Amino acid sequence: MIACLQFSTSLPKYTSSAAQRSLKTLCQPYMEVASSYSIGKVSELKTYIQTNTEKFESDNNLGLVKQVISSMYKRNIQRLTQTYWTLSVQDIAKNVQLSSPKEAEMHVLQMIEDGEIYATINQKDGMVRFLEDPEQYKNCEMIEHIDSSIQRIMTLSKKLTAMDELISCDPLYLAKVGRERQRFDFDDFDPVPQKFNI
Repeated sequence: MIACLQFSTSLPKYTSSAAQRSLKTLCQPYMEVASSYSIGKVSELKTYIQTNTEKFESDNNLGLVKQVISSMYKRNIQRLTQTYWTLSVQDIAKNVQLSSPKEAEMHVLQMIEDGEIYATINQKDGMVRFLEDPEQYKNCEMIEHIDSSIQRIMTLSKKLTAMDELISCDPLYLAKVGRERQRFDFDDFDPVPQKFNI
């Protein structure tokens, strides 16, 4: 099963306080979307998005924000798989805050098809039976897949570290950082990491 998505509204600890203040004011609608998502109430999220549709449209992000609603339905269905073995489609619709059992059934079928959950639907009585992941992760193909994923991640990590070191030693970057720091009050910045000391 896929892991449940979570939004983080906190910035890294090395982010300057000036940047934090600016981001909180400029990104407030998006922070509210993240907050509503973490609470898990679809009706509140829909209401907030409807209220701020103009803002999201002007940022060209309305489609992206609407995907958050779809993701919330999926997350809420996945939560049910961790609690129940069997549940009626009607109960799923009620718990996930969908408008009808038919809509709940469509979401469940799509998630089964996408491999996001493992379940069977009994059409006669409208019951969904949640199943365990059938993959045992013991065959050679799966081990090779996991190994190649780990290798890609390690390669990417090495590239990022190398890029970070190159940038932190770049004279043009250091000169620009030095000029930027002089324009602002030093109280606006958190301490600069050792690599960046001029």
